[in-house]
Amino acid sequence: NVTTEEIQKKSEKVVDLPDGKIMDHRVFEGTIDDMIQARVAAAAERGCVLRHVGSVDVATQSVEIKVVEVPNTHVFAVTPPSCECVRFFTHRHNPYPLVIQGPAAGADCTSSALLAELLNMMRSKVGPRMGILSRSNSSAFLT
Repeated sequence: NVTTEEIQKKSEKVVDLPDGKIMDHRVFEGTIDDMIQARVAAAAERGCVLRHVGSVDVATQSVEIKVVEVPNTHVFAVTPPSCECVRFFTHRHNPYPLVIQGPAAGADCTSSALLAELLNMMRSKVGPRMGILSRSNSSAFLT
């Protein structure tokens, strides 16, 4: 299992905050805005755009969340801001990933939709399983 602390260690930080201290976000407004604008301009010069990307590697059990440059022709660059885009690289879908794209409806709806889609895909591989897909405030599970 991957912990929140492990994700935070591997993820990109825009600024370092003192541990345990609550700070007003307005303290960073000018500094962060300037930093991000410089990254956007540098990426544009290289024919890229910035995107917030999360990566899950099942083999190494690692999770990363970063702001990365992607080429203007990449699926993440051309996906509208109101959509989510997930790519699956598997032994079968490599080097061309399985891409699922749809409207962004928040983390809860997105995770539920992905779980339902994966369960449907699994059902065709292993046969039907008796059970009910239940949903709580923050997750979905098979009972």
